[in-house]
Amino acid sequence: METLIKSNDRIYISWIKSILKTHNIEFFILDEEMSVTEGNITAIPIRITVNQNELSKALQIIKNEEKLNSVEQNKR
Repeated sequence: METLIKSNDRIYISWIKSILKTHNIEFFILDEEMSVTEGNITAIPIRITVNQNELSKALQIIKNEEKLNSVEQNKR
């Protein structure tokens, strides 16, 4: 497994999980409970990991989705 994303931003993590599910990419969440337990100091980021053979595909999908969101934001 390779780390795809590390973040303390729960909304971003949720968005990434949704994208991966939509594209049928298997992933695992690490340190989510520890991140909640440690409170608001953001010392322990939540990590999303994927299989090594899916890493480049997942990164490309996220990059494309971020571009799409950026374009949509600029239209508003």
